[in-house]
Amino acid sequence: MSVITLTTDAYSRGNRLAEGIAEKMGYRCIGDDVVIAAAAKAYEIDKGKLEQSLRASTSFFNPLSSRKYRLIPLLEAVLVEQMCQQDLIYQGFIAVSRIQEVSHAIKVRVIASAESRMREVIQKERSSGMVEAKDRIFKLDKERQRWSRAIYGTDISDPALYDLVVNIGSMEDEDVKDVIETIVITARQKKFEPMTYSVNCLKNIALSCRIKAAFIDSYPKMVVRSDKGTVYLLVPALRRKNQKNILAFKNKIMELEGVEHVEVYVKKEIFDDIARGN
Repeated sequence: MSVITLTTDAYSRGNRLAEGIAEKMGYRCIGDDVVIAAAAKAYEIDKGKLEQSLRASTSFFNPLSSRKYRLIPLLEAVLVEQMCQQDLIYQGFIAVSRIQEVSHAIKVRVIASAESRMREVIQKERSSGMVEAKDRIFKLDKERQRWSRAIYGTDISDPALYDLVVNIGSMEDEDVKDVIETIVITARQKKFEPMTYSVNCLKNIALSCRIKAAFIDSYPKMVVRSDKGTVYLLVPALRRKNQKNILAFKNKIMELEGVEHVEVYVKKEIFDDIARGN
């Protein structure tokens, strides 16, 4: 079976949609709160710090220079591992750009009208009025777009990232059932069934994410590509290290589950040529 990622803007009834799809298909349903809790436990990191890593700051220019943005690979590793188990609905925006080539991971974008989102804000946050609600939505949208561009180099609202874009406008909850049905019908199409290439692609991404997460403190700028157990690493920081240090680093990578062979590169041009397509 497949994986469905559901990306919505804040206050767009994403949770209700995700839970409705999961119930209809008999899938597990998780959100960023579940991913954060799992990462906090797996990597012994404070949940509050992980939550902060999903928010853009006012000085958000170089994510790799900030400790909190180095926590994102931990979240990606946990999430992609969950995706490998399939039969999953994920409602959130982590790693959507990472899984573009995974055909059985159906990327769905749901958009709602500004009016319905403002009503959600007023209902949930007890806002004083539409003006304050509109301002809150505007700030959240800009923050998420800024975060996505800085981390992935993409705009999370770009429809080109998704297999299906659904506009629920100002629909009432009762009418949203039709949207759920549309998403379910789409997910059951043959082209979204897990084929060998797609499954292996997701496994490769999962291994790369685990390696990145394991060494994020030591080598935050390390680039990882994997292909059926062969791991290609771009680690410019090792440029000044001797062969003994590089060999020791390779041996540490080899200790990780699923790794069968490791190649380490310090020059991007060579790495790109060798690892292209992996």
